[in-house]
Amino acid sequence: MSHPTSSRESSEIGSERRVKVGVGELAVVADGETVTTSGLGSCVAVAIGDPDTGVRGLLHAMLPTAGEVETPAPRPAKYVDSGIETLLEELKSSGANRRQLEARVVGGAEMLDLTEAVGPRNVTRAEMVLSAANVPIVGSDVGDTVGRTVRFRPDGSVAVRAADGFERTL
Repeated sequence: MSHPTSSRESSEIGSERRVKVGVGELAVVADGETVTTSGLGSCVAVAIGDPDTGVRGLLHAMLPTAGEVETPAPRPAKYVDSGIETLLEELKSSGANRRQLEARVVGGAEMLDLTEAVGPRNVTRAEMVLSAANVPIVGSDVGDTVGRTVRFRPDGSVAVRAADGFERTL
């Protein structure tokens, strides 16, 4: 089962099934797939799962908020706030128990020397929205100046590979 908000690229590598999430997209799975995203610079990936049901989802958001948009954002996953809200709805409709959800946040690097750096604002917004939704953050790998790739595995762990070669599991 997978519910992306836009395009989905699915593949099998060996016996592992993968669902790739692009920039401004999200996907929800419950069938043992590994959900992946790459190219995380200032973008933020939010991985949320229910360890009891195995329902998991991954968001790859570009910007902190849809802001003052009066109509719903045409691509809610493009934004951290509307993306997390949409992801939570999709998780619930796929059988996740809202009280069992736990989150991991990855990305939010400062890739450019900007006064209003987007990466840290994305991380702050993710923390705020998850806190307001009572979803605990159980792991994070945020900030710094390197890009990252994420694999949200069927066992609920999140493997993070940084562009500098460092890899860790959350």
